[in-house]
Amino acid sequence: MLYFAFIISFFILYYLYEKQNAVSLAKITKQSTVKIRGFFKEKDLILNDSLNWYGSGVIIDKQNDYYVILTNLHLLAFKEIYDSDLLTPEIEEYDLEVKTAKTNDWVKVSKVLVDSKLKDLALIYIKQKDVGEYPTLSLSQSQPQQGTKVYAMGHPSGLNFTFTSGIISAFRKTTSDLGASYQLIQTDTAVNPGNSGGPLIDDKGRLIGIMVSKVSKTGIEGLNFAIPAQEIIASIEQNEFVEFPLEPKLIGEFVKKQYLKPLLKSAN
Repeated sequence: MLYFAFIISFFILYYLYEKQNAVSLAKITKQSTVKIRGFFKEKDLILNDSLNWYGSGVIIDKQNDYYVILTNLHLLAFKEIYDSDLLTPEIEEYDLEVKTAKTNDWVKVSKVLVDSKLKDLALIYIKQKDVGEYPTLSLSQSQPQQGTKVYAMGHPSGLNFTFTSGIISAFRKTTSDLGASYQLIQTDTAVNPGNSGGPLIDDKGRLIGIMVSKVSKTGIEGLNFAIPAQEIIASIEQNEFVEFPLEPKLIGEFVKKQYLKPLLKSAN
């Protein structure tokens, strides 16, 4: 009888610990998670293409007076800009702004770096004085294991700072549009459009990756993917990032140079 009472007490305490741990992790992760919104308008003789979008990001560092926010390349509308014109896109307007957890104000982005191999990674810089003090989530050096409990924070379908949980289901490989191979974390953690770029943390609060995509097909559930921290660290250490121009008239030529020319070169 005492044995069964001990077992029941153990599971009750474990459940309470897990619940409290998740609450603490949600509070910590929320402070370092941001919302990103963007807009571009392309000038054309026939049709002016335009696009609005939202996504997530995570503050990973503070450099001098700037916060460094890690997010996805696709949250810059890189491919949509390229596809907006058969020739070099002429961008008439381009806006990229960030909102942090403790303010309702959107702030202008100061600088953006993109992965030159077109891995789905970007670094966004905002001035610390524009948003106040926030904690950073440093990229984890530890290799996560299959089955690890994980949590995601983001803004699915505009529902700000949504916290979900799951496990690491597997590890997969993918390639960028320029043929660069890199690893992905497969997870059943619930995510939706708006989670892209948001943090994926383990049960110790370590930033093990950022969400990047999901499989959205009838009859398929729980196939979601994140770029692991080790891949991101490697890209930073190998100096793969180049500056993305925020001045509209320079964007079209930059996108053409970074996307079209390498594709043509690799085809030869």
